[in-house]
Amino acid sequence: MQVSDLLVQYQNNLASGSEISTGTKGIEQLVETAKQLKVGNIFEGTINSIKGNQIILGLSSGQNITARLDAGINLTKGQSVFFQVKSNDGTQVQIKPVSTGAASGNPTLMRALDAATLPLNERNLNMVNAMMKEQMSIGAKNLQDMSRQVLQFPGADPASIVEMKKLDIPLTQSNVTQYENYKADAGEVLKQVQQLTEELPAAITSPEIKIQESVEYNRQLVSFFSGEEIEVPSVQVMVPEVNMTDGAEDMILQDGANQGSRPELQEIKQEMSQAKDMAEYPDGTLGGTLSKTEISDFEKNIMEIVQDLPGGEAKKEAMKLLPDMAIKDTLVKLANFLSENAAGISRDKLMGVLGHKSYKQMLNQMIAREWTIAPEELKQEHTVRDLYRKMEMQLQSLQDIASKFPKSSETVSQAAKNLSQNIEFMNQINQTYTYVQMPIRFHGENANSELYVYRNNRGDKGAEDGSYSAFLHFDMEYLGGMDISVKMQNKNVTTNWYLDSKDTFDILSENMHLLTEKLEAKGYSCDMKLENASKKVNFVEDFLKADEKTGGEVHRYSFDVRA
Repeated sequence: MQVSDLLVQYQNNLASGSEISTGTKGIEQLVETAKQLKVGNIFEGTINSIKGNQIILGLSSGQNITARLDAGINLTKGQSVFFQVKSNDGTQVQIKPVSTGAASGNPTLMRALDAATLPLNERNLNMVNAMMKEQMSIGAKNLQDMSRQVLQFPGADPASIVEMKKLDIPLTQSNVTQYENYKADAGEVLKQVQQLTEELPAAITSPEIKIQESVEYNRQLVSFFSGEEIEVPSVQVMVPEVNMTDGAEDMILQDGANQGSRPELQEIKQEMSQAKDMAEYPDGTLGGTLSKTEISDFEKNIMEIVQDLPGGEAKKEAMKLLPDMAIKDTLVKLANFLSENAAGISRDKLMGVLGHKSYKQMLNQMIAREWTIAPEELKQEHTVRDLYRKMEMQLQSLQDIASKFPKSSETVSQAAKNLSQNIEFMNQINQTYTYVQMPIRFHGENANSELYVYRNNRGDKGAEDGSYSAFLHFDMEYLGGMDISVKMQNKNVTTNWYLDSKDTFDILSENMHLLTEKLEAKGYSCDMKLENASKKVNFVEDFLKADEKTGGEVHRYSFDVRA
């Protein structure tokens, strides 16, 4: 069916579909036409009439057909819509509306594809629509060139390929993946770091690997992140497993009994005391990460291994855990201990240590300290740049380590690869735009932040009025989401603060004068505005494309990223 006249209205047209009855009175002349419709065919129809769930579709040939609307489809009289054939049994044709974005009133999509001799399908329609939205030429050659690019990435949204081409972002599979992650607000570095740190303990304790492999994997990871060399023993002594003494069993049973018949009270007390415990010790220590109860419980699991080894009393003293011990030093000591005694450790007791919740927290904390920045470190020049350079090198080494343990480390390798690609994508973005994520470390928690400085590095010095704009996002456990837009022209600074939390809004409202006074003392004129509301920014539309719109301030604020 040839359709030349085309008006497109696509919003809210993706629901379950419609049915065209070829036996409806008044359209018998269309039976042969309907039979010619093949599954996958796309045609255009104008909504001439809507009565209840019955609609009359007008075709470009002047013919009308009656269709039955299923629930959930929103159409209006006069609307022109693309339909795709879902099925055709010769007597009834089922169709569904096809969406190609938010454009409307555009009669050229099908003609452009026809002129370029490209198939009429949903991906090509979306491609042409995206090119027109980006004000790119839709001549035959340009469409053919773009179609070849789109075909190289069958799993990607054609609009993403078009946008990346317009923004001069190199079209590689990793870049396409990361670009779509960022569009979907899934490009947060800290979240990917946390995902990786969750995969590592799971890989170490995988049932797929042997005890010696598990111990060796742990040794290499701890050595890698701590920077401490952990030697592999040349001789390992085989020690038979020894059962616990009756006295020890009585002690454990009694300890369990002491927890009483009110476990909910114990849980509440533990939660209340943990925050108090952690506040007493510096960040990076056992006491700054684990409660006293958690340290004690973890130590018991270590001692169950110690008691089976010769020289147990001396080893007990050496393997005691104290709250003021550094996490890194503790993990190095434990990795050395397990490596030296791997042959005498049962699998259950090894998993009781490496699979313990506290061990996972310690490992996560060590990695987080390696791959995050303390607020005071931001004062130093090139801190963020140096962090990412270090991460790039370390991630490659981490993938190499993971490749040695293929039975358990596929997810680790993939998580490391994805994080590495994200960092490389940021590097490429920064060839043109100033954008960086700053994974910041606070005591007891980590927070992700994004810094967008509106400056097109192609040669622009700022907006036409000489101003510079920036956007900063924080999201923290206690303060909630905090989005700050800053615009500076000469010494005039205008900021808008968008705060998720009412409590945070009240605190800043009462103390904002302190920041204003400090800036004014440095010669700046300040206008600070606070709103108790969250804002949404689209990374692509409001940052990468900002210069195509206004050449100035980013108008909407998002990256609602959760740390």
